[in-house]
Formats: sequence, structure tokens, C-alpha cells
Amino acid sequence: MILHPIKWKFTYFWETIDTDPSPLIKRIEGLFPEISESFKLPVFYFIMAGSFAGWQSFFNVHLDSIGYSSMQIGALNAVFISTSALVVPFWGMIADKFGNNRILLLLSTVCAVMVFLMGQTLAFYWMLVFIAVISVFHQPSGAVVDGMTMGYIRGNPRLTYGQFRLWGSAGYAVSSLVVGYFARQDTSVIFNIAAVLFLALSLFNLFTLPSRPVTGRSLVTFGSFGVFFRNGKLLLFLLIIMLYGVAISPLHQFINLYYRDLGAESSFIGWVFFIQATFEVPAFIIGARYLKRVRAERMIMLAMTVSCARMVLYGFITNPLMALGVSIFHGITIAFFLMGVVEYVQARTPDHLRTTGQALIWAFHFGAGVTLGNLMLGYLRDTTGMLKAMHIHAALALVVILGAGLFFRLTDGRQH
Repeated sequence: MILHPIKWKFTYFWETIDTDPSPLIKRIEGLFPEISESFKLPVFYFIMAGSFAGWQSFFNVHLDSIGYSSMQIGALNAVFISTSALVVPFWGMIADKFGNNRILLLLSTVCAVMVFLMGQTLAFYWMLVFIAVISVFHQPSGAVVDGMTMGYIRGNPRLTYGQFRLWGSAGYAVSSLVVGYFARQDTSVIFNIAAVLFLALSLFNLFTLPSRPVTGRSLVTFGSFGVFFRNGKLLLFLLIIMLYGVAISPLHQFINLYYRDLGAESSFIGWVFFIQATFEVPAFIIGARYLKRVRAERMIMLAMTVSCARMVLYGFITNPLMALGVSIFHGITIAFFLMGVVEYVQARTPDHLRTTGQALIWAFHFGAGVTLGNLMLGYLRDTTGMLKAMHIHAALALVVILGAGLFFRLTDGRQH
């Protein structure tokens, strides 16, 4: 079947009724052959993760270089991530209702504009406004693409989430290295590069839109959230990954300030994120095979344990090169955890709510959890320093790990 991206662009935005286009548009359509999801999804992940890495990997470094305090940096990071708890589930439901591709196009287009504007200000209050707006459209992108992937995988059982998600790690790695090089002299360049990448994602999505969005339009309502919250064990699991998000927040946005406090330059930090993301690729490949032999709970516990150990080691290391060696285990922190959590939640999610289910992962873990963690880190960096902050968060992670282990033992893999 031939795609109709140009017809959609000029005629229908949310409509799903396919009428005959004009003769001119018919000729244009012929220039864009149908592209398989097996090709589109890796491209989506690669560019989307590259867009995120383009500015977020160096955002804290940029703020620190222009004189922001740790509390201000922590507040901005918290605002950026906190919206996940509210807007990501909303966008997930909208994507399930109107089609993931169309929602992704809207999100990435707005992000391209807002990231560019954010790079034009130094004032804290304007930065706060821009970060709040962009977060509403930035945070849901990952859940939307994950929803596409899980829908495609369910129709193709031989495929795995990991083999698609690893392309996001590759995009993150490449973008971090390139942007780190250009940000050596002026960190504000990160916003321009990220805006270009978001625009590229929008254009690729525009010209590969399916003529009819695959949705659960007749099934998805605001009441759909009750499917998740009426499941007591699933709700408790979401609370656990929220607390885990608080515990491992030093391994996310604030890891760049950890290296900066050790004396690392922007180009070195670019290498850090490159190495971290590069090792995610084999972790996704190995993890996909491992997940076929073990339950998702074991994958999650392994990821939590490795993450806790990383923070313990970071807390003792004062040499950036030595810390870089610990960063290779970031692949397990991200890949194993995501694959385990996605598998766990999807096994308890109706088909028509697959994106809504993914959105709740982002909302609880990255939204509520990492938000609280960033607020803690903003305070701890000023009062104790990043080394002691690593150990404080490692202690919290250990408590969460023990709680998760008890939860999994009591539920024993049961879905209800």
C-alpha cells in the first residue's frame, strides 16, 4: 500500500477517512514508497535519543557554566522531569486514541522550536518557563515510540523490544560524542544541534506517516487508567520503580555534574555519555536473549543491584578516567531495567492500552521518581558534594532493592 503523507499534510490532520487525493498529490505520493516498521522504528529511536542527548547531556554543564547554583539546576531538572507524572499518561492515552505517529509529529515539532528558544536566554525565570513548556512535549516521546514498538512486536512474536531500543542507545552515543566536541568552547551550541535533530525527526515522520493510524479509538478513554490502578500489585510495582527513580537519579542528568566536579571538560563528558550509551547496545542484545530464559523480575533485580554498586564505586572515585571504567555498566542500568519493566507492565496491559502502559512507566519512574531525586541532589551537591551524595543514594537504592525482592517473592510473578 502506498503511503499518503503529503495528502495528510495538506488535507487531514486527525481524520482517518481516506478519500482520493488530487492528481497532483497522487504523483507526489508515488515518490514515497511504503517503509516498513522494522526500518522506521530504529530511525525513530536513533534520532529521538540523539535529539535528547544533543541538549540534555550537557544541559547541567551549560547551566553551571553560566553561573546557576546547584539548587537552581536541581529545580530546573525537577521541573523538566516532573511533568512526566501528569502529561506522559495523558499523551499516552491520546496516542492510543489518535495514532502514535501523528502524536510524535506534534511532539517533535514543538520540541524543535522550544529547544531553540531555550538556547537564546540566560535568565533563570525564562529558562524555567521554557523548560516547563518543552517538558510537556518532550517527555512523552519515548513512551509513544515504545508504544509503537510493543504494538509491532505483538504482531511479530519473533521480534524483541531490545533489538529496536538499542538504536536509541546508538543515537545517544553518537550525538553525545559529536555535541561534546562542539560544546568545548560554547555550551549554548547544544540547543541549536538538538533543534536540528528534532526537526529531522519531524520531517522523517511526516513523510512516512501511515494513511490510516492504527489506534484503539473506540476503546480508549480517561477511564482506561482504571485498568492499571485497580490492579493493586501493578500499582505497587509502579510505586517501587518510582522510589527506585529517586534512588538512582545521580546516574541520570546529574552524572555530568559529578564528572565536572572531578575536573572533566565538556569533551570528556561527551566521551562519558558516548561510552555509556555504546555499552547499552550489547546490553540490549544480550538482555533480549536473557529475558527469554528468565522472568522479567530477575532482569529488574539485576539492573537495580548493578546500579547500586555503581553509585557506591562513584562515591569513592576522584579520578575521571577511573570513573569512566564504571560507566561501562550503564548498559545494564538502562537496558536490563527497561526491558524487564516493559515486559512486566506489558504482560499486565490490554493490547489497546499499550502506549498508556508505557506512559505510566515513564510517569512513575522518570517523572515522579527522578524528579524527587534531582531535588535531593540539588541540595546534597551544595551541602555534601557529589561523592557523598552518591553514597546516600546508594543506601536508598539498597532499601528499594530489598523491598522489590520481597514484593516479587510475595507476588511470585502473578499478574493479579
